[in-house]
Amino acid sequence: MQCSHNVKNSRQAIVIVSTGGIAKISDIPQFLLGMFTDKRILPYSRPVGFLLAVAIIALRWPKTYSILKRSGPSPVIFYTRSIVKKLKILLKADLFFAMRYTKPKIAEIVNELTNYEKIFIVSLLPQFSYTTVGSFMDKFEKVSKKSIRIDTFYKDKEYIDIVGQKIEDAIEKIPEHLRKEAVLLFSAHSLPISLAEKTKDPYIKQVKESVELTAKRFPKHRYELAFQSKLGPAKWFNPTSADKVTELAKKHLPIVMVPISFVVDNSETIYEIDLLYKALAEKWGASYFVRADCINDDDRFVELIAKRIREKINDL
Repeated sequence: MQCSHNVKNSRQAIVIVSTGGIAKISDIPQFLLGMFTDKRILPYSRPVGFLLAVAIIALRWPKTYSILKRSGPSPVIFYTRSIVKKLKILLKADLFFAMRYTKPKIAEIVNELTNYEKIFIVSLLPQFSYTTVGSFMDKFEKVSKKSIRIDTFYKDKEYIDIVGQKIEDAIEKIPEHLRKEAVLLFSAHSLPISLAEKTKDPYIKQVKESVELTAKRFPKHRYELAFQSKLGPAKWFNPTSADKVTELAKKHLPIVMVPISFVVDNSETIYEIDLLYKALAEKWGASYFVRADCINDDDRFVELIAKRIREKINDL
């Protein structure tokens, strides 16, 4: 990492925030309850919203437990803590981290920040969605009027550079005689179409822009965008990642899967991509399947976040 640049100010704090992750069985109820009582995800008022959430949790519990057993504890908090530790070295500032659906929760962290005049909020999600970053800010603003959001980084050159490097590293794992045929399959978390249209959510547009900027670095490779993690009967954005993996595998093509909406590894990458989609690829005859690594706590990413924080503080 580069040398530190002190932004310490006794009147301001910086909070790194993400959705959270299930690391143990006792995390399952709080994660599911938090998610499905979030009005940004299920826009129903009480008691209808709560009863609907309880019904969904009852249905989701067995599958969530199975995912935990098969993929292991979520590394979200591990990597978030590591990012915060590195940022403290770079910025010499008062840094904290919070999770939307698991501990340490946003309200708990805000209670520790009562002596600060400004709280800068940094999401670890590259694209803005009202269901994610919007939900984070809702929660912060509900418990504190001092919150200042630092914009997402979906088209920052540094971010695109890092994703590009992860793709190059993945391509290098493919046998040399197959590399030219490799298809870059960008996979993003999907959204219900009706919800995105109702809120005029910029998420899909930002995902597509991230994909276009990254794909330009690989002009010799075909690329596709697909969506994963659909839940429930509503219409979500298509094509699904599972369908695309199957389609490409049936053509016996090598597949490089790129988790474009996930910076930090989680169940969507470790379980869905590494286990489910890899199995699909093998079943239907892909000549090779590899996933580009998530950014996680890459030093270059930490430096990008530090730069964003400095710029926001200096602009005020």
